[in-house]
Amino acid sequence: ERGEDIIYICVDNEAYMNTGIQRSSLTPYGAWTTTTHQGKKEFKKPLPQIVAAHRIPYVATASIGYPWDFIAKLRKAASIRGFKYIHLHAPCPVGWRFDPGLTAKMAQLAVETGMWILYEYENGKLRLNPPSNRLIDPSKRKPIEEYIKLQGRFQHLKPEDIERLRQEVEMNWREITAMLKLQELEEQSKT
Repeated sequence: ERGEDIIYICVDNEAYMNTGIQRSSLTPYGAWTTTTHQGKKEFKKPLPQIVAAHRIPYVATASIGYPWDFIAKLRKAASIRGFKYIHLHAPCPVGWRFDPGLTAKMAQLAVETGMWILYEYENGKLRLNPPSNRLIDPSKRKPIEEYIKLQGRFQHLKPEDIERLRQEVEMNWREITAMLKLQELEEQSKT
């Protein structure tokens, strides 16, 4: 609410990695951490949407798997006055238990499976960004199993846990789709 002219970048590795891989509000459902040996039982908090609800000039999600998208969002944020927030998804090989050589692929799979959605709010207007804009159609998304099978933090999941994770992904997409439709209806009512 102060309108400080800064860009805040939240680097989201989905746990408190620097202090020993403890769960955080951004840890996804089912993920193993040193404080959730059976897997986290709660869903990941939608922090970018919470920030967007404060009606700041610019909020965006980004991924290290799509560096040009991230750079474009940084440039856009720099061109806007006021407080800007970019939520950068960044897989952690140690905490997620995967081969470090797969880091870029892991980040891309998060997006391609729909588990991480690339979007931005500019002055309250929501827009999906490539490649997420084509993934609004669920048939275009890769199965989430392609993403989670590469990570040791999900190896303990049972089929019902994977289904619950899939339901969370669908819920996130329904929310984004509903916001886009509402925005479209508001635009139509102005004409």
